[in-house]
Amino acid sequence: MRPVAEDPTLDWDLGPPPSARRRMLIVVVSIVGAILLAAGAWQLLRPVFDPVDVAASRSTENAGSAGAAGDTVRLAAPSGYEGAAGYPVGFPRTELGAASAAAAALEAAWTLDAEQAEQAAVLYAPPDQHDAARAGAREAAAGWREILGLPKEGALPDGAAMRTRTIGVQWRARARDQIHVSVLVQVTATKGVGDTDPTYSSPYAMSLLMAWHPGLRGTNRGDWVNVPDPLSASVPPVALPGTPEFTAAGWKPVSGPEPTP
Repeated sequence: MRPVAEDPTLDWDLGPPPSARRRMLIVVVSIVGAILLAAGAWQLLRPVFDPVDVAASRSTENAGSAGAAGDTVRLAAPSGYEGAAGYPVGFPRTELGAASAAAAALEAAWTLDAEQAEQAAVLYAPPDQHDAARAGAREAAAGWREILGLPKEGALPDGAAMRTRTIGVQWRARARDQIHVSVLVQVTATKGVGDTDPTYSSPYAMSLLMAWHPGLRGTNRGDWVNVPDPLSASVPPVALPGTPEFTAAGWKPVSGPEPTP
């Protein structure tokens, strides 16, 4: 396995990243155009520690839907899957369902493939936000490509890929059928089979406002979608699962839903 590259923006002293990297991160922090600050600027997600492979740190305990900070959350299972990529949809109308939908949306839409990003962003957006979702998804895919030194558009080199995996989550109710969800992910990427650089791996966190939309996924069904947040969305500090900082920030480690019999 190739070594994991340290992201130069990850710094304990919380100092500002280089201007070029800051410009690129501003582009990629939102999965859809609806996730904008009231002033219209992209949120800047700033990790604050050296990235590591967190697979060994991921807790496997089974706990309740919320529990105390640090307790493992088992994400809710979707009722179905849509599209060729099999995006999970149809989450339960609960706070845990909203958190699970937010994690699914971020994992699906943060990708190097602009078409895939658009499909995913639209799937997890309300109908009146589809145009903004597509635009935001294209920007995000181009931004990730730029960070990795790949062409911003067009075909990717053989083997170039990016994976976004949820490693922590927290949420709070904002209003009836509105849940403010913060998602902590580990982004791992490679520039292709001919790449000799270390594998890129870095944690990021972002907050999404999820709203229940009763008209989605068929008659008498519904699902959670990502909607514009009229408030300035706070993002908890980034921290590794298993550390005191992770618990202090309010994160809960996650495990996947129970497998379907």
